[in-house]
Amino acid sequence: MQKIYPIKYPKLSDSYWVRGFCFFLTTLFYACSSLDSTELQPSILSTRDYLMQEKGQFCVFSVHQISYTLNQKATESLFFEKHIVIDYPNNEGVLVAIFRKNQENTNWIETGRKLVVLQNGKIIEIQSNQTQCILVNPIEVGTRWNFQLYSPTKAQQAQITRLLPPMTYSHKTMSNLVEVELFKDSSALSLQKKQVFFAPNFGIVFSKESNVSYCYEGNCLGKGQINYGTIITYELIDYGKE
Repeated sequence: MQKIYPIKYPKLSDSYWVRGFCFFLTTLFYACSSLDSTELQPSILSTRDYLMQEKGQFCVFSVHQISYTLNQKATESLFFEKHIVIDYPNNEGVLVAIFRKNQENTNWIETGRKLVVLQNGKIIEIQSNQTQCILVNPIEVGTRWNFQLYSPTKAQQAQITRLLPPMTYSHKTMSNLVEVELFKDSSALSLQKKQVFFAPNFGIVFSKESNVSYCYEGNCLGKGQINYGTIITYELIDYGKE
């Protein structure tokens, strides 16, 4: 008859066993507690990665505009913009032509151009005699910089506000998106604010700009009731290369 030996469990006094067990618990705790944060950590990217990358590359946006006027109902309009890289002179920037149409089945009409350059780790847009810095390194929450360059008015502070989880635009799931607040001037009487989402190899894929004044008479003060102004939203709906 086979002799059965009792199982010998390690004693708590065994220092090797205790240290190993504690290491296991510590590792498990760290893995669980850091799961959510690591999912939102981007790869090591820089501003260069958030530029359109090739000549002929284009992005199409649906543009939704809400206009408010005194004593009238808000009016809404929808149109489309196409941004296409028409020149790629070097690795430091792109020249982008901007087209617009009011309906999907009509022809595109060019409305302007902008130069997007990379200078000392900063993405700078030059359009309509305005020079604006839209993104800088490092790509991390809390990074701040001056948005409106060479402006005689007061300096506007831009900042990276969030590292976003993967999102889908034009049937494409994009990772490493960055939310940027380009400017914000808020009070009980008005709001001027613009927020954008950047995606690698595309640049801006979403933007919302508010420029509104609030009601300040009677009981409406401080309630966010819009008297007049505009809210314009851009969202990527198509992309490709010509």
